[in-house]
Amino acid sequence: MTNSEAGMSSDVAPASGCEYQVFLNFRGPDTRHGFTDFLYHGLIDAGVHVFKDEDELRVGEVIGGNLLRAINSSKIYIPIFSATYASSKWCLRELTHIVDNMSKFEGQKSILPIFLDVEPEDVKLKTPRYANAFLEHANKFRHEVEVWRKALAEVDEIKGWNVKMDQSHATIIKSVVKKVLEKLELKQKSVTEHLVGLDDRVKHLIELLDVNHRDVRLIGIYGMGGIGKTTIAKVIFNKLSSLFGKCCSFLEDVRESMLTKDGILQLQKKLLSDIVDYEYAEGVKDGEEGMRRIGETLSTKKVLVVLDDVDNKDHIKKLIGNKSLHSGSRIIITTRNITILQVQGFKDNIIPYEMLKMDDALALQLFCQHAFGKDFPLDDYLGLSNEIVSITGGLPLAIEVIGSLLNWKNKAFWKETLVKLRNVPEEEILKKLQISYDDLDEYQQQIFLDIACFFLNESKTDAIYMWTDCQLYPERGIDVLTNKCLIKIVDTNKFWMHNQLVDMARQIVRQESPSDLSKRSRLWITKEAVEIIRTEERKDKVQALEINEWDGYIQITNEEFERLQNLRLLKLCNGTYVGDFAKCHSKLRWISWQPFGDFQADNLYLDHLVVFKLGMNFFTDDSKAWNLIKRAQNLKVLSLTECEGITTIPDFSKCLGLERLTLIGCNNVKSFESFIAELHLLIELEIVDCVSLTDLPEEVGALVKLKHFSLRGCYGIRELPSSLGNLTSLIELDLSYTRIRELPNFIYKLKSLRTLLSPKYGSSSPKHHVWHLPSGISMLGNLEVLDLSWHNEMRDEIPIEIGELSYLRILNLNHTGISKIPRTISRLHHLQTLNLWGCHSIQVLPELPASLTCLLLESMSLVSVPNLSNLTNLVELHLHGGSWHSKKSNPLTVCNLRWIGKLSRLKKLQLSLLNVPTPPELASLSYLEELVLRQLDPKPILQLPSSAWTWRNLLTLEIGCCEVEDIPLKGFPRLEKFIVETCVWLQRLFIPLELERLREVDVSNCQELVEIQVVGLLKSLEFLYIYECKNLIRISGLSYLKNLETLRIKQCYVLTNVEGLDELESLTSLEVESCMSLRWLIDASCKKIPDDCLVEIKWCGAYLKDSNTSSFGMSMKHYREEILLSTSNKMEHPFIIRFHLGVRKPSEGFEFAGGILREKKDVTPDSVTYKGLIADIKGFGFRTKRMWYETPGEYHELIIEIKSDEQVKGMAQLASKRGLIHLYVEGGVDSEWEGEYDDELMEMLREEWRMKIDVYSDEDGAEWDVSGPDEYSDFASVGNSETDGTSSIDDFQSEPGNAKCFEDTGNRRQMRDRRIWHYGSVARRKTARMENRKKDNDESWEPANQNDVLRSSCQRCQGAEHDEKSCKATTEVEDQRHLSPVSTEDLHYLNCAVLKTYVEFLTWSRSREIELWQLTNYLRKQAEEVGPYVRHPQEGILQKEAEDGI
Repeated sequence: MTNSEAGMSSDVAPASGCEYQVFLNFRGPDTRHGFTDFLYHGLIDAGVHVFKDEDELRVGEVIGGNLLRAINSSKIYIPIFSATYASSKWCLRELTHIVDNMSKFEGQKSILPIFLDVEPEDVKLKTPRYANAFLEHANKFRHEVEVWRKALAEVDEIKGWNVKMDQSHATIIKSVVKKVLEKLELKQKSVTEHLVGLDDRVKHLIELLDVNHRDVRLIGIYGMGGIGKTTIAKVIFNKLSSLFGKCCSFLEDVRESMLTKDGILQLQKKLLSDIVDYEYAEGVKDGEEGMRRIGETLSTKKVLVVLDDVDNKDHIKKLIGNKSLHSGSRIIITTRNITILQVQGFKDNIIPYEMLKMDDALALQLFCQHAFGKDFPLDDYLGLSNEIVSITGGLPLAIEVIGSLLNWKNKAFWKETLVKLRNVPEEEILKKLQISYDDLDEYQQQIFLDIACFFLNESKTDAIYMWTDCQLYPERGIDVLTNKCLIKIVDTNKFWMHNQLVDMARQIVRQESPSDLSKRSRLWITKEAVEIIRTEERKDKVQALEINEWDGYIQITNEEFERLQNLRLLKLCNGTYVGDFAKCHSKLRWISWQPFGDFQADNLYLDHLVVFKLGMNFFTDDSKAWNLIKRAQNLKVLSLTECEGITTIPDFSKCLGLERLTLIGCNNVKSFESFIAELHLLIELEIVDCVSLTDLPEEVGALVKLKHFSLRGCYGIRELPSSLGNLTSLIELDLSYTRIRELPNFIYKLKSLRTLLSPKYGSSSPKHHVWHLPSGISMLGNLEVLDLSWHNEMRDEIPIEIGELSYLRILNLNHTGISKIPRTISRLHHLQTLNLWGCHSIQVLPELPASLTCLLLESMSLVSVPNLSNLTNLVELHLHGGSWHSKKSNPLTVCNLRWIGKLSRLKKLQLSLLNVPTPPELASLSYLEELVLRQLDPKPILQLPSSAWTWRNLLTLEIGCCEVEDIPLKGFPRLEKFIVETCVWLQRLFIPLELERLREVDVSNCQELVEIQVVGLLKSLEFLYIYECKNLIRISGLSYLKNLETLRIKQCYVLTNVEGLDELESLTSLEVESCMSLRWLIDASCKKIPDDCLVEIKWCGAYLKDSNTSSFGMSMKHYREEILLSTSNKMEHPFIIRFHLGVRKPSEGFEFAGGILREKKDVTPDSVTYKGLIADIKGFGFRTKRMWYETPGEYHELIIEIKSDEQVKGMAQLASKRGLIHLYVEGGVDSEWEGEYDDELMEMLREEWRMKIDVYSDEDGAEWDVSGPDEYSDFASVGNSETDGTSSIDDFQSEPGNAKCFEDTGNRRQMRDRRIWHYGSVARRKTARMENRKKDNDESWEPANQNDVLRSSCQRCQGAEHDEKSCKATTEVEDQRHLSPVSTEDLHYLNCAVLKTYVEFLTWSRSREIELWQLTNYLRKQAEEVGPYVRHPQEGILQKEAEDGI
């Protein structure tokens, strides 16, 4: 018996013991020369090792050894059920062995059945086709038939391919081959088991490759060493390789392979062997033939090829060939050098894709996988883990190496490693990173080391001058460093370098001389630099040093300076030079100097100096320091920053080579001398924030080479010299924040101008002045940036000539008064940014150019939402029309945003359009990173299932002023910041575990929100802010926030529960303010919050102790020791409980009506209990239904119901502090006491209780009926209070209950919209009739006599007795003999809200010589609090401000 087989891939060996990979089980006469043959060759072409039995006639009754071994060794079995399959005993025996193997190796082997022109019902023996064959077998093989039957039934249950004879067999075979390759993972590349944070990047790259498209695509993944380029290439290759069958190849370490003899030839052979076969590859004799054969192969086959770590563009040509690639082919290249992706003569462009560092949260997760074997650190290793991850700078290589090194090591080892890492990188990381450094030439290495040691975040331009003078060829060097991903140029031309590369560079410098500092080329550590300066031997090797943050100051003497013969760069902070430097021959090219004291050196000549940066000094106009600069005739760059002592610019006319002159913050400079005309080579003149400078000399116009000119922030400049029209080389002109009224007419002469920033803010234009663009603006044909922002006096339409500025890229009209954009704007085909933010006169937009990438529009006058479907290049879009809070907004007539789905490139989107429906198409914007939705109707988008949202790249989500009841936070795996504000219907907010990268949550002004819950361990969250959620009751799940650093909770008035706060072990700042209902937050036993956490707690009622009066708070340690543990705060003072028995409380309010007063004195905090209070009340002859006490709030008293000892404890704390507590008891006279009291006393109790109740008219005019103690209704209140002895107004105000009358009155406006009930409120707009009784001759504290009746009504309180015509309050006083003298006219001075205070006052002062005018005068003194409520008699009846709503 013979068999055929295919060669195996060299990438992945078969599973242990596997001789074959696929076994074909088929009936020869039916399919051998047809379907089976095609399938066999399809699998061979894909590189699969296949067994196909070629023997037509077998001898014997059992399966032979070779056949049995083939079955046993294969991983995949493909039975092909055809018409006569069941007639073959050999097919059935093979199938039985296959099923047995499957059961033995469950999960390790697979069966892929194919039903070729038969039905599954046939295989189940339910039709004659297979059933008849089994009848025949039953006579000959009756012992095997049942086993065969079971094997058929088991295989029939497996999903396979049902193939009809009229179907395309090629399509089916292609599908089978694809499935086999997926199962075998034939060419899969091994990757680390710890893959973190790659999902989104892999998804993005697969979208870029788009294998369903028939074009050819090449992707170049570039980045620094160790950033993860190879790993992501392997992941993508593993995902896509099955789609290309055998035609895929992964060539690893191309750069390293090329270093060996015949390296290119070996790579070519491997590629051809992978895609064609081994024999074809071995026929290649040299690189030229290899390139030719590869070209021929790749032009005829659809391939997937990965070239890993390429550093030469010629290698790409030799490994891909010089012919066109076959349609559908995909090539992936990884490299450290972006320039190799620009291959000349290559037909297809290579799309660059930069591999960026990991963000902090994912970096920590990856580190923990290696260090702890899980996604998060052990609790006591959190701080160390964060610090180590920070040092790695998000470099996966460094994270993996260091994490593995620390795996399950003790804390001492971790700390030692951390100390080492701060100074020296790990050897394995260093070796990998240094590959790129070693590839640089000598000059490029010097530049690289300079940047790492001294120029991080420094201007590239200034450093180039120094390197040029040192003949280091910086233009070429910087280009090479950038292309090799060793540096980046960011943020206005500044250098950036990865932390690990910085560490590597500095380690290279240390290795120049590990033990002798004087033999190192660069010293950037202050201590080491000072040590070198102080040593007496010569330091010829030292080229550069920096002294910064030195305690005290340093003086460099001439002798010390002379020993640094080759010093070319010196950065000196807080130091100066002393002595005679006549013998010093300095080679310094760069000095950065922040002096200490005056300049004391003589004869210091800096002949080679190129860059001089002088900052923060008080050198006067006659200082010797200026001579130092005047002698530096080679000077190219001069920067003077915060030179407060000079009034004029020193004469630098001898510095004829000066090209860049900068003055920043020289606040006393008033003039600019005419010597400026001598600086013919000046190309940049930057005068910034020199506020005393008032004019410029005409000689500035002589600087004909000037390209960059800035007067930014020179507030004294009102006019420009006309000579500036001569500056025809000028490229950039910045006049922002000056007082120049108009752009000068000579502006049109500046034909080279590319950037024009007009004056803003500081313009001295008259009030009604209209600001215009100069008529010649269209003549600036090279203009690219035009900033006209903050010209509110710029009216109407901007000139139509704007359309002539064909190169314009940025047009900033931010906060101008323009009302119309001309149609000519559509001609600006290079326009990328159009800023119309704050242009509130714009109603409509014309058609905009399709080139726009950023559009910002905010207008209160917008009448229609523009259709922007043509702006398919937009990356950032802000549309704001109308305002939630403004009544001036126009209604939006056109509100269809369905076109937004066409803006597929959007990354930043802000929509604030009042009541406009959110388009469902918004869910399709998969590249969104920032989304802000305000004022829109969110229902259309929220009704979609979260699976329909494609916002997997979203980093920031903000929802504001939207009527949403729920915000499902699912489907946002990269979300880092979530903001929700003024969502008035939102009731609950859940922060789910799925938000693995969420760092910040802001929740504010959500009035109906009652709960915020963190669901599950959310280690990424660092900042949580909760403001003005006035119905928020509960915050839970904080214990899950192991990395939370800042927690702020403010103005959440009814918040009672903050769960898990004491578990926040990373907290650095805790602020809690105006949360008056909190009963507990932290106590002295809380040990997990760090001692140095800054705590600021204030205005949270009596239960939470304020941190202190400092606006900066205090440390947790001090708060615990000085506040929580202070003996002065312990409950140890006795107090009085004043019981108000039988009060009534409305269902929605803080007001109590009626009540008989009883007292209990000398109560100690530890003696009062809930049951004890019930017993006390029963002892007074009353039964208890409910009871409450008052606690102070920020603006008002809060009412707390007592239900258990927990509330009693809080009441006792407050009472011990105040000495008195009012307890309001709802209930009635206890029937059990009727036997104890006589009938007259019981009746008096009932009458006294009944007459203490206010009767209010309801909103519909109905009155409540008071029929007895067992009937309860809603009503408003009158409180009663009394103190013994002499009294005054101050005494009255000092009482807790009475003081609240004043506080409530003064803060009513602040409280009118709050749903917090407060004592004394009249917000329910009900008029009170109060009947108070007094027991004769009772000098103890008792309610007023029932004959002392006061009835009042007022227009402002909408009373039932209101008189429309008179608009006066009327008062009836019955039996006034016991009241202080009060005239009716006096009452006119009081507001209806103050009347309640007055009634309290009368009750309190019935036996005292205090008159109403005293109260009125006192209230006038409190004008800030109650000013709106009190008027002088001559002004007539007191009127309340209408906005108060009473």
